[in-house]
Amino acid sequence: MKKLLLAIILMASATAFAQKGRVYAKFPEDFEMPDTSAKAKYKKGDLQLKTGNWTLDQAILGAVENRDRFNGKQSVRIHQNKENSGYLQMNFDLPNGASKVTFVYGVYYKDSPSIIKLEYSTDKGQTWKQAGKDITDASAKQKTADFTLDIKEPVRFRINKLSIEAAKKESGVRDGRLSVDDFTVVQN
Repeated sequence: MKKLLLAIILMASATAFAQKGRVYAKFPEDFEMPDTSAKAKYKKGDLQLKTGNWTLDQAILGAVENRDRFNGKQSVRIHQNKENSGYLQMNFDLPNGASKVTFVYGVYYKDSPSIIKLEYSTDKGQTWKQAGKDITDASAKQKTADFTLDIKEPVRFRINKLSIEAAKKESGVRDGRLSVDDFTVVQN
């Protein structure tokens, strides 16, 4: 009986350990499905993606060749020069926290860069905290944002692109359209 109990404990520990440091199932979220017609207007709306339900506010699915920055056939494009911040937000929690988040980003066409914040919530989206520093270096060449984290409880994320007014307050006027792709979360 003791051997059986020990074996069960060891198997459970091995399973938990094996998941730590692994990318969550269905990630990276590549925004490939559904197609752009499912979210073609910037008005706030929820969208069922392969990883779960997301809210896109001041954002669409974009696929304009040589203007949107994407790997595959499309990405998310967040609007510019708006009074309210635009965002891309998970409406579900990842149960095992997070040790790392990465995503690809770039400016739409020849737009100016904007101010982007990765934010997270451990209370089902009631409040949001910033992870790491602002991203201000978007360009026509895709870049990868890389955040090392130590979040142990269930968590969800959003990419918040600051409004024109918030951008003015933080570092001058910089508020071009932004492309986001390949959002990846690694378990803690």
